[in-house]
Amino acid sequence: MRIGKWRYLAPAAALVLMASACGSNEDDDQAEGQEAAAELAAEDLNPADRDDLQDGGDFVWALSEYEDQHNMAHVQGNKGDVGRVISATMPAASRYDEAGNYEPREEYVLDYGVSDDGLEISYELNPEAEWSNGEPITWEDYEANAMTRGGHRDDDFELGSTVGYERIDSVEQGEDEYSFTIHMDEPFGDWPWFFNELYPAEYMEDEEEFAEGYYRDLPVTAGPFGDAEFDEVAERITVERNEDWWGDEAKLDRIVFDAMDTSAQAGAFDNGEIDAFYLGYDAAAYERLKDQEGDGAYFTQAVNHGHRFMSLNGSSPRLEDKRVRQAVAMTIDRDVMAEVALGAVEWPITGEVNRLLRSSQNGFEDNSGDLGDVDTDRAQELLDEAGWTLEDGEDVRTNEDGDSLTLNYVVSEGMDLAQDEGEMAQQMLAEVGIEVDVQPVPSNALFSEYITPGNYELAAFVTIGTSPFNASTKANYGGPLDEDGEEWGNNTSRHSTPEINELFDELAETTDDERYTEIVNEIDTLLWEEVLTIPMFERPGFWVMDENLHNFGEFGLATDYVYEDIGWAAE
Repeated sequence: MRIGKWRYLAPAAALVLMASACGSNEDDDQAEGQEAAAELAAEDLNPADRDDLQDGGDFVWALSEYEDQHNMAHVQGNKGDVGRVISATMPAASRYDEAGNYEPREEYVLDYGVSDDGLEISYELNPEAEWSNGEPITWEDYEANAMTRGGHRDDDFELGSTVGYERIDSVEQGEDEYSFTIHMDEPFGDWPWFFNELYPAEYMEDEEEFAEGYYRDLPVTAGPFGDAEFDEVAERITVERNEDWWGDEAKLDRIVFDAMDTSAQAGAFDNGEIDAFYLGYDAAAYERLKDQEGDGAYFTQAVNHGHRFMSLNGSSPRLEDKRVRQAVAMTIDRDVMAEVALGAVEWPITGEVNRLLRSSQNGFEDNSGDLGDVDTDRAQELLDEAGWTLEDGEDVRTNEDGDSLTLNYVVSEGMDLAQDEGEMAQQMLAEVGIEVDVQPVPSNALFSEYITPGNYELAAFVTIGTSPFNASTKANYGGPLDEDGEEWGNNTSRHSTPEINELFDELAETTDDERYTEIVNEIDTLLWEEVLTIPMFERPGFWVMDENLHNFGEFGLATDYVYEDIGWAAE
């Protein structure tokens, strides 16, 4: 194990743990981590019955970014923090539990089902459901969402994904405006994933409304909360209890989404300015707050539905050769990255990660093979083969045109771990002659100005699952979305292969559980071979919150909260 070589770059809290880890057997350490991870709960929400909660109160929830675009179908709206706001205020067709099981969310959909051949999906809507403007939510809203999200319109909608929806041929009204049938060109086994968020028809049918209607605004809502106020100065979004909500009344009066740098969240919690935040792998936050566990603070411990990884921009001239990406993968020490991030917060370190499956899911396995191991000799051979040579006396490789192999690594200014990772990658890759330019950028610009438009070469961030299904993740690894190969949507690596796309298409139609997990792991193996990303570790289900706050925390495969049940313990 080569942890000691990079140890001086780690946060101070991680140094002791890393130093002690070097004196033990790595396989034994990871086996212990795997055992500990297997014992984690599927969810940890500090549960309480609604009857035991007070009526009213505000909940201040820290987010890491103040987002602008709140249309999640838009390429700039596909963000976890956006999802937290939208899930409180907008419709969703399905509800998932911690095991990944699904059922119709009856506030919006009373019943649904699919035909034996998978070509017809029928929906019966709740006639009580209505938008905040008083208009009923009807089949026309679902049709508009389906047609736009499937790329079936001629206008230039900036879509993040068309997965699943592109298989829809038509949407036909049923007996009344509250029933409809989707007719599919091809089956889509993950169909309950459809309409994970729904927007009014008028904002999905018009290109301008699609881009601007939910930009720094929630003009029309239909959830247990609504009437959103955007404060761009304080970087806060406040949503009020929806008094016209037809389901169980929300326990809270208001949810205040307070955006701040991750490095500031522990202090804000300690000072009583916020009520909960995702701690994850923030070593300084853990050290500051760990003594409060059970003494005013509640710490969640459960499996999270996400993973942290390093993304490689395959459209960059310096990374378009697969051999260069593979060399990067074989030089980055994933064990060190995980140890620095997780060791400092005392979270299980397993040495295993899968892009499509979490460790709690059937069929989970690590598919990294040789590419997941550090082998700098082989990495240098690959770079030589790719035409990037290291001349005598030089530190950086060049090609025949004299270009240097210098990679731009963008990191969020507000996240200490990201900057640590950038510096570690800089040191690691220097060993094989790759120069890394670490570029700190504002956290609210990281995606909109750098990652999504492809203005980067390396970056580390998190993908969080939006459902227990896997076919929809084609949006992250497949594509492109256009014939010219210029539109990549949610695929921030901006590269894929026909084989990857074909396997995702087969996955979408597979109903056999055994074959389903086989395909998932085949895809993950191919993603390793192409090195679209370098998975580092599963994201910890580690939240810190006021111990009197209930039905909030880590939801695992459920992928969201029952917002109307979040509340404060009755006195």
